[in-house]
Amino acid sequence: MKKNWLVASVLLVFTLGIQASEQKLPEHWFGEDPNSTITIDYSDWDYVLQASVLLSGPPSRELASEDRGSIGTRMKNKYNVKTINAGNKFFYERFRKTPELKATVSTIRDSLQKVPAEVQLNQLKNDEQLAYWLNLYNVVVVDEINKVYPQKKLEDFVTDDDGLLERKTVTVEGVALSLNDIQHKVLKVKFNKDPLTLYGMYQGYIGSPSIRKHAYTGDNVRRTLTANAFDFINSNRGTYPAGKEFLVANFYKRNADYFPDFKADLSAHLKEYLSGSDQYSLDNAKKMVAKIDDWTVTDIYGSNQNFGGSVADSSAALLGAFSQIGGPPETSEIANTELLSSALQSRATDYGRFSPELMLRLKELKLRNEQSRGTVTVKDLKEESEQN
Repeated sequence: MKKNWLVASVLLVFTLGIQASEQKLPEHWFGEDPNSTITIDYSDWDYVLQASVLLSGPPSRELASEDRGSIGTRMKNKYNVKTINAGNKFFYERFRKTPELKATVSTIRDSLQKVPAEVQLNQLKNDEQLAYWLNLYNVVVVDEINKVYPQKKLEDFVTDDDGLLERKTVTVEGVALSLNDIQHKVLKVKFNKDPLTLYGMYQGYIGSPSIRKHAYTGDNVRRTLTANAFDFINSNRGTYPAGKEFLVANFYKRNADYFPDFKADLSAHLKEYLSGSDQYSLDNAKKMVAKIDDWTVTDIYGSNQNFGGSVADSSAALLGAFSQIGGPPETSEIANTELLSSALQSRATDYGRFSPELMLRLKELKLRNEQSRGTVTVKDLKEESEQN
């Protein structure tokens, strides 16, 4: 009896310790000002993405060519021909070779974590807040993958108990967060389990939603998420008609709480974006099976070992003639990363996300809010400043 009491006491103390270590999220993370005109500047992150993301083009069911190996060797790269070309790619190899570029991403990450200390999130519109959390999430993913690249397969790195999604890698207003905390404790709660938000959380592997060639903003976040959903669902990494079965990504199974009646709710969701012929395949399949996975890192060529020849033998290495920064966002190819290195590093050392005038106004509002102990509703700052 005494032994059982001791075990129970230890478990109680342990449970209470875990609960005590869980910090309560600030209430203002879950409010909004629908009239707000405050926007967050992501020029630095946008610059990185336009310089480093290679667009995969429209989603396709075509299979990739198999690697036949180089002359003089029987060694070949192994990859899934159904999914290897799916989704946008990121130029991790250049970041591996250019420490100042890696440092720039870390600087952007630190800067984004400080945004809610400059302006309370409930002083922003909901779409502006959604863009903020998605950009922060994706910057952290790129920054963390930079630390382990050229690791090719990311399943353990992402899903381990102390992996990318579970580690407390973010601190916002003194609250330590994991990427799963951002998804499940912030976004899922604030946006009522909206499945569309899933497509904004890039996780670094082919079987996850794509990283985009521009930063999310309050103005573009909804249409960009819709485009990402269409891309994912109509590519082989998201769904695949297979006769009597309709295959879907395990990504959906890992996020099954967004689809309480998994088959019915997921089917209805997929039909919003699937092409006509694939909708027919889904309707006529005898069962839906979650079995698609591709944990390959979404780099351009660096993790594909080149057997028996120089790097110039690699078809991916023939991406050589990259265009300069400045083309239309979603159309230009990868930019000259040497140019990116010098130009961005000088800009992002101490990046300000609000104008000096707005920062002064936000400090005044914060002080007024603290003095009144009430809630400040931010009106049209431009209009108000003109009146003053």
